[in-house]
Amino acid sequence: MRINLSYSQYTTLLDEFRHRHWITTHKDGKVRQTDWHSPFIAGYNRFFNLRSDLRIHNWQQTFLENFELFEPGIERMPIILVFLIEGHLYSTHCDSTYHREVEVNAGQNILTLTGLGKRNTWINPEGLTCQTVEVVVDQQTLAAYLDDEHIATLVKLRDRLSDDSERPFFHVGAITPEMQMVLHQYLHCPYDGVMETLYLESKAVELIALKLAQIKQMDQDNDTRNIRNGTRHLSVQDQERIYQVRDILLSDMVNPPSLQQLAAQVGIGDYKLKQDFRAAFGTTVFGYLQSHRLEQARQLLYISKMSVSAVAQFVGYSSLSKFTAAFKRQFGTLPSTFKKRRF
Repeated sequence: MRINLSYSQYTTLLDEFRHRHWITTHKDGKVRQTDWHSPFIAGYNRFFNLRSDLRIHNWQQTFLENFELFEPGIERMPIILVFLIEGHLYSTHCDSTYHREVEVNAGQNILTLTGLGKRNTWINPEGLTCQTVEVVVDQQTLAAYLDDEHIATLVKLRDRLSDDSERPFFHVGAITPEMQMVLHQYLHCPYDGVMETLYLESKAVELIALKLAQIKQMDQDNDTRNIRNGTRHLSVQDQERIYQVRDILLSDMVNPPSLQQLAAQVGIGDYKLKQDFRAAFGTTVFGYLQSHRLEQARQLLYISKMSVSAVAQFVGYSSLSKFTAAFKRQFGTLPSTFKKRRF
């Protein structure tokens, strides 16, 4: 069974869970723990409201049904920094002209700001267990940390935070050994009372600092690769155009626009489009599309009960044999073999 809920319907469902005693909540000062033992979700979550502009949570939940939770994106949202210790996160963010898919695997982190007006859908497949630590910080607080930054990606983030931007921001990276140490310290806090609050606040701020440092380092590494490979650095405007191209391309993977159509939609020539796209993503436009199709196919084979042929058609392959050959080239195994290993 698949359960599709808006956020308001989800909160109503939680009230029903509480009425049936499928959710129990315990509060101790600033700490609130909720235990889930419903027929749909099992696990727990712990919330630490450290300050009005800063919170830290940890979750461990197993979804016993296929859940899709969507948010209309009509409210200004805080920045959320998620560290995925176990499981897989998959979401889509879109409006009439924008489509973005976000995937995070165990051992990765993601910094997210969902743009106003974007419908956000979070997909939680049956049988999946997720364990996360999440730091939630107010936009103005994070913007203050970035006042003196000049790294391109951090400047872009600061611009997104400065007003009620419709433009989302996502940044995925690996959980580093330094992050792992801080996460361990957070999960095994040796204090209680006011000392616990001060300790956890310091860990939340430290995780934010480590993530911003990671973004900065990844930007600098990208610049170094561009210099080494003889590729030019894209201006902020060129980056915006190329990410718009990528979003248009992924909005219709079955019938994607031609190179000329993509170039016309963003107002540049097709030669510049090809050059800038390779500089941004290290591959051709349609090489990127194929890799994305195959990665989405791998996820569908992982989380759904769709047949291999249905998955192939869903991601835009009219020929099952071509899909099978491409999947094996990219992942080193046949899609049918991969599916059998998952179920």
